[in-house]
Amino acid sequence: MLIRIRLNLNRLTDNQLVELAQQGDQGAKERLYLKYKGFLVNESNKLVENCGLDFDDTFGSLCYLFLWSVYTYNLKGQFRGYMKYYIERKIKDDIGKRKAKMPHVPKDAPFYLRNLNEILIGDLDEE
Repeated sequence: MLIRIRLNLNRLTDNQLVELAQQGDQGAKERLYLKYKGFLVNESNKLVENCGLDFDDTFGSLCYLFLWSVYTYNLKGQFRGYMKYYIERKIKDDIGKRKAKMPHVPKDAPFYLRNLNEILIGDLDEE
């Protein structure tokens, strides 16, 4: 007889949830998503207001980045700080790439998130 122990995911820390999520636990991914959904909605709203983007597309892109932050987190430090930095860095990186590499696009046109699965975070010394 196989006995499966059901963890109470509400009692786990973010790092423990990320570790379970990296091992493929859907419940841990869902718990992390629900915990940080408000942050993702707020960031999406900021981009919609400041850049004229579509909310659904932006929210979907940020959710995708959130999942990538879960997969790439190395369990050092706090996940919350890493995730926020990861998402904010990707947004700034995309805006910078657009300005530098897309001169034919008018500067008042809204930017968009692209190439989400490429290397997203550069060295801190670059700024």
